[in-house]
Amino acid sequence: MIKRIGIYVAIAAAWGLVYAAKEHFGIPDVWMWIGLIAMIGALTSFNFESRLQEVEARVVRKDYAGIIEQLEGQRHKPQQKQPNSLAAGGAIVSWIRPEHEVLFEDFRWFAAVLNQHLPDPWAIEELPRTDARGYEGPEIGRMYEVWYNACKVGRMQVTVGSGLLLRQDKSEDERAARVELTLNYLRFIPYEDARALLYELHLMIGPFKFNDAESSRSRAGALAADELGGHLWECVRNSDFDPIFDFLVDGPYDLLREQTDRWKKHGIDPMVKWGGDRDRG
Repeated sequence: MIKRIGIYVAIAAAWGLVYAAKEHFGIPDVWMWIGLIAMIGALTSFNFESRLQEVEARVVRKDYAGIIEQLEGQRHKPQQKQPNSLAAGGAIVSWIRPEHEVLFEDFRWFAAVLNQHLPDPWAIEELPRTDARGYEGPEIGRMYEVWYNACKVGRMQVTVGSGLLLRQDKSEDERAARVELTLNYLRFIPYEDARALLYELHLMIGPFKFNDAESSRSRAGALAADELGGHLWECVRNSDFDPIFDFLVDGPYDLLREQTDRWKKHGIDPMVKWGGDRDRG
C-alpha cells in the first residue's frame, strides 16, 4: 500500500513539473495531452511486463526431452545385486527378528518373478541393501530400482507387513509383506504399461483366491486403474508440476509364494538360469 502511494505521489510530482514547463515555454494543450497519453501507455506497458516476469519466475518449466528419450530408448538389462544376508545388506543386527528372515528368504526371487510377468519396457533390479526406510525410523527388507527402458524411474522396497507386525502369536505359516513403490515421470509412461506394473504388484502381494482366480485378477485390475485415476487427477490439478507417484500394497503374497514354490519344486533358480530377468527361451 505504501509503495502504491509513493508511485501516485511521484506521478503527481512529475505532472506538476510538466505543467510548469508547459506554462513557462507556452506548449500547446494538444501536445500536453499527447505526452500524457504516451506516458500512461509506457507506465502500463512497464507494469504488465513486470507482472508477466513475476508469473514466469514462479512457474518452473522443466525440459523433459532427455527423460522422454531415455523412456523410449533400449530396455535396461537388470543386474541383480542381491545381498547375502540381512546383516550384509546393512540392516541393524540387533533389530533383526525371525519374521525379517522369513521375508528375506521368501522374496529372494521377487525381482525375477516381476521381470517374468511385466511388459517388455519394465526392469526390476535388486540392490545390495537391506536398510529400508520406515515411517518412524530404519526398517529391514529388500530394496529395488525400477527401470522403464533406459530410464531409472523409481525405487521399491519390501518390508514386513503391518498385519504380521501387529500380531503377538506369529505362527510359522503366517505371512505379510508391505511393498512401497515410488515412481517419477509416470505421466510419460503409456497407461497399459503403468497399469500392468500396479496390477502385478496387487496380484502377487495381495490375497489371492486360488479357487476363484478370476475375482482376484479383477480386484487387482480395478485397484490399479483406481490408483492411476487418482494420479491423473493430481497431474491435471497441478499441471505445472510432475507429481511423484507413491504406491503401497500390504498382503500375504499368496501368488508369489506359489510361483517361487513351483520353481523350487522343478529345481529352477531364476537368478542362475535367467540372471533374474525374463525367460527369452
